Amino acid sequence: LFLLASQGPSTISTSEFNPLFNRNRIAAQGTGLGGEDDTWAGEGIASAIYDRASFSAGYSRFVTDGFRDNNDQSDELATAFAQYEFTPETSVQTEFRYRNRNNDDLDLNFFQNDFSPFRDQDFETYTARGGVRHAFSPGSILLASYIYSDNDVDSRDAFPDLFAPDLGAGDLALRSDATEKAHSGEVQHLFRSEPLGWLDGIVRSVDLTTGGYFHIDRDQDLVRTVSDVPPPFDGLNGTTVDDRNPDVRHGNVYAYSYTDFKGGVTLTLGVSGDFFDEEGRTGSGDNDQVNPKVGLTWDIPFLRGMTVRGAAFRVLKRSLATNQTLEPTQVAGFNQFFDDLNGTEAWHYGGAIDQKFTDTLFGGGAFSYRDLDVPETTVSPVGTFRRTRAWDEYLGRAYLFWTPHNWVALRAEYIYEKLERKPASNNDYSRVTTHRVPFGAQFFHPSGLGLQLGGTYLQQDGHFLRQGSAVLEGGDRDFWVFDAGVRYRLPKRYGFISFGVNNFTDEDSTYQATDPDNPRIRPGRFVFGSVTLAIP
Repeated sequence: LFLLASQGPSTISTSEFNPLFNRNRIAAQGTGLGGEDDTWAGEGIASAIYDRASFSAGYSRFVTDGFRDNNDQSDELATAFAQYEFTPETSVQTEFRYRNRNNDDLDLNFFQNDFSPFRDQDFETYTARGGVRHAFSPGSILLASYIYSDNDVDSRDAFPDLFAPDLGAGDLALRSDATEKAHSGEVQHLFRSEPLGWLDGIVRSVDLTTGGYFHIDRDQDLVRTVSDVPPPFDGLNGTTVDDRNPDVRHGNVYAYSYTDFKGGVTLTLGVSGDFFDEEGRTGSGDNDQVNPKVGLTWDIPFLRGMTVRGAAFRVLKRSLATNQTLEPTQVAGFNQFFDDLNGTEAWHYGGAIDQKFTDTLFGGGAFSYRDLDVPETTVSPVGTFRRTRAWDEYLGRAYLFWTPHNWVALRAEYIYEKLERKPASNNDYSRVTTHRVPFGAQFFHPSGLGLQLGGTYLQQDGHFLRQGSAVLEGGDRDFWVFDAGVRYRLPKRYGFISFGVNNFTDEDSTYQATDPDNPRIRPGRFVFGSVTLAIP
């Protein structure tokens, strides 16, 4: 649900309570959480296994007033899932999901109080998914998936005194009502070969799709109302309605092979083809693109415990119905798919080293670079325009994990991120560089008592735009945030009782959250408590 860590019920998975093998049974799990800012969350899951059939149903709700004005959000999700195994070779599954989300302005921007006091958004989504798995043999498996989703999105925002702030004149109000229906179907064949005598390695598996097709039909009305603009630009005053009804059709095919060689080398080779067509959104656009992919993983035999990884690949952001796909999402451990705008072209390059120093000490580092061409539709008081923006993204990470005792775990990381946007648009930035140093210690006692203490140092600088502004402003900031918590594990896997404080020094500095749906640090102190129960 893209909730802050420890502020929602989805932080512990059901696997925390389940053994590796289960008998026929009915089980239930529930979590409740309460915290500052009128934050309340609850989740309940009921599941059952009966011979060849399994079922589950769940409901989750999260509400909060947020840490500032107009930062409210509520999020509820209901799901039902069923799976049946006709034979050991053939099984089917189906899932239905409903989600309703309402929120105001959730963006975290660099400048203090840089948010919209008028933004209000409503999202309602119905999703149905079906899948089939059939094994012709242990080395030949066919997968098929179909997803349908129905989305309604309503958004409101206002920008007072936009055109003449010094005169207190020129108001802009935006309203968007959109309905979107999406279909996606995919078929994938997984093949594992026998060792090839003429090759030092073996082709471990080959992923092939005989068809992937995605169709999104969107009906959107964008209403702009301009008022109180002084002469000589008073001709801008009035209301305009922009009918934007994009129809997106996206097909893809792909093939991946994984070859194991002597000496601990695994070579990944792949290629995908995308056939993207969009009509009705400020003109039309289409893009047919071939995407090569190569990755290498080497467990170096003469440097015990060291693994080296590298990858280079190209991606076209697909029009996924629910951001789900059967296509492999990683190449040599590097993510392929990000939450980019549909139609984004990206080259991705990465390298990493992971080292196991001892049985209790692990470390490593990784660096990656993404070169993106991002299609963007810009809304202004005088019209709607389409353009392509050039983005560059650099991400580096180093980590060290140590368990000096069975009761103690220590961690330290360094995370580097640099994002460049050319050109910048409203409520955006042209460049932002962020350094984060999170660290922490956890204590686990056999009695069930657990303690944790952590902190994060953040330093950020860049060139930013305030909301409604067209002028870039430079700035830099650094601060510390500290968290603490205590947890008691109930006997016989019955659950957990937890209390914690995020940002207990009440640091209220803001920063530019480059992933707005998933901010890492929350300004201001947040005290919470939660209970998780599992039966049986």
